[in-house]
Amino acid sequence: MSIRQARLSAEVDVRHATTGDADGIVALFDRVYHGGYHMPECADAALVRRTVASGDHVWVLALAAGAVVGSVMARHDPGNGSYELGRAAIDQEYRGRADVGAALDVLLRDTVRRPDCELLYGNVRSERARRKFGGDPMGWAWTGADGGMHVLHGEREEHLFGMAFNPERPVTRIVPHRSVLLPGSAVSSAIERLRSVVRTGAYPVRICAPGASGHSHESGNGRVAFSVFEPSRAAIVTAVEADTPGDVRRLLWELVEGAAPSKVEHCTVHVLADKLPLIEELCRPDHADSARRFAVRGYLPGWYKDGASRYDCVTLTAHAGEQIPNRFGLDALIEGVYRSFPSRLR
Repeated sequence: MSIRQARLSAEVDVRHATTGDADGIVALFDRVYHGGYHMPECADAALVRRTVASGDHVWVLALAAGAVVGSVMARHDPGNGSYELGRAAIDQEYRGRADVGAALDVLLRDTVRRPDCELLYGNVRSERARRKFGGDPMGWAWTGADGGMHVLHGEREEHLFGMAFNPERPVTRIVPHRSVLLPGSAVSSAIERLRSVVRTGAYPVRICAPGASGHSHESGNGRVAFSVFEPSRAAIVTAVEADTPGDVRRLLWELVEGAAPSKVEHCTVHVLADKLPLIEELCRPDHADSARRFAVRGYLPGWYKDGASRYDCVTLTAHAGEQIPNRFGLDALIEGVYRSFPSRLR
């Protein structure tokens, strides 16, 4: 019997990752993504070991005959009380097997037990992946997409965004007095299923949700902090300081058009949901170039945590590249998300 046949016939063991699994995890991602996976925390064995040893994240594996054949992680965002579900890979011959799929069940179970977990979210690139997140008791809601943020093997991809509040730790969500969402839309209906205490109230003055930055740019229009994921030529804005919506618009386009340390074709900013004049301004077509605009691509309930409350955000993206993103069969769901917003904003 070959090693491959032995693995296929072996009983699958599902357990948490250890530092000794680092080389097996890297080999799995290399096989599944044919060397095209660019997240260093799954492609660099030394970083994998440090990540596992830190205990900050929840990392669950499926193993057959001692080999890592499946992996899924919940990545902790300590400033936001949230965990991102993802960094997933399953060997082709093990996909669809219930014993391998149990790794996600273990991941969800152990992540919601963490005292610092209020919100879970994830981005999926296929209907198969989406179905794995759909059941109760999580109450998962699909509320956005990324506008084609990621590049794999030279092809830009558009992923669907979903989230849920921890059913074991109810949160208080503050909603704005006026919403950018269309009543009765797909996203509006999905959000109604989320488990949270909802109140209407005033919002913080900050413009967008924070996050890890690493870079900043300052001009006469203001100051912006951002991170850059070079393999996808993508920037994520994490802080903006400017006096007017027009200043914010000019500042962000400075970032897209040359202020970043490397080429940017895609830019994302999560604007607090009460900043409607700013959202309108960012989505306004430029008189000289109608494509030079942001578009609303999602709604993030309770995305920004401030004290004991959480505040909604709106995802806006700008795509400066020419490549049309591949949606991998998720067209109807993604279009349903986009139609949840006024046509002038999408």
